[in-house]
Amino acid sequence: MNTFYDWKPEYFDSVVGISSAIIGFIIFWFIILSPKIKSSFFSKNPEEKAWINYVVFQKMMGVLFLGILPGAVVLYFLPYTLSDYGLKFGKFSESMIYTGIMCLLIALINFNATKNKDNLKNYPQMRLKEWDKKRVFINSFAWVSYLFAYEFMFRGILLITCYHSFGFWPAVAINLALYSATHIPKGLNETIGAIPYGLLLCFITISTGSIAVSFLTHVALALTNDYFSVYHSKEMEFK
Repeated sequence: MNTFYDWKPEYFDSVVGISSAIIGFIIFWFIILSPKIKSSFFSKNPEEKAWINYVVFQKMMGVLFLGILPGAVVLYFLPYTLSDYGLKFGKFSESMIYTGIMCLLIALINFNATKNKDNLKNYPQMRLKEWDKKRVFINSFAWVSYLFAYEFMFRGILLITCYHSFGFWPAVAINLALYSATHIPKGLNETIGAIPYGLLLCFITISTGSIAVSFLTHVALALTNDYFSVYHSKEMEFK
């Protein structure tokens, strides 16, 4: 007689993938939200240096707990390689077409969206009055590192393990539910916007077999948002 809690072997992939991703995200989230950790940066350094160190710290914690930790877990427990989780070029020409079109649209949308006063209050995360080449490099490197881990978790580990267990649409539904939920602290617009954007990235990832498009377009989204915000800000400027 079957019971509602009967185990099926095909569930194992998704249980490991979801558990490792969620545990990693919880650890990461409560570290970056810790008032004590934030105050430790700002009590010991001048304000602008504190912002740089604090934001880089946040991004590196993302690399550790969103990328390295869940990656180590799934590589140990599941019979897949990094390539199976999308760390490859996949269908290169198809990926580059998607990337080019999406990056152009992202840049056009963000140029206007970053004029919004609410956006300028929050971005860029490093609240620096002057942005020289060194600061631009540090900020960009931090974003690129963080988003590689972030996309590896969401469109690699989480999506692929659920896809193996349940198929495309259930895997997408799980991915979008968690992806949009992580944007709730950033407000209604970003939470809703994460749904169509996340759906497109899930489709492209499965279609191409690679997280390349997800990663590159997310980098374009983050960096254009930051640097267009600096451009439109009356309190910040490039040097």
